[in-house]
Amino acid sequence: MTNEITKSELAEIREKNKGSRSYTNGDVTIYWRPHLCIHSANCLLGLPKVFDNSVRPWIDPKGATSEEIIEVVNTCPSRALTYLKNLADATTDKPKTEPDTAEPVKVQILKNGPVLIRGNYVITDAFGNKIHTDNEVAAICRCGSSKKKPFCDGTHLKIGFTG
Repeated sequence: MTNEITKSELAEIREKNKGSRSYTNGDVTIYWRPHLCIHSANCLLGLPKVFDNSVRPWIDPKGATSEEIIEVVNTCPSRALTYLKNLADATTDKPKTEPDTAEPVKVQILKNGPVLIRGNYVITDAFGNKIHTDNEVAAICRCGSSKKKPFCDGTHLKIGFTG
């Protein structure tokens, strides 16, 4: 699984921002979108020298190598954390700013959490109306208590959902 940021995610961040933040060490940029976070704590447990919610800013990309950061960011199940490699393109000598491939659809059921859908998909409601279409991740509620149905808002943590 890769959490390299997609073109559509990067465009959304640039267009809407929604409180998103970015942190860079020069080689890699970490994007954090708190509205997507389901608090799995993979980042905090995986690389506490970079991800430490007891300090501000809570992300310090200089605390580890870019490879270590990418490895841990790739464990974020909700894609609240994504990354972009800031590498020069050998053909143009310009920084690479956008990924250029779309992923196939992947569905993952998280233990005691939502269903994650990644790739090129379309979600429609019971009447056939398009709810969400993008080339990023969708976290679909399984507990039934989300205030953002059909999407997960993290309520499963508060109610102790298991499944």
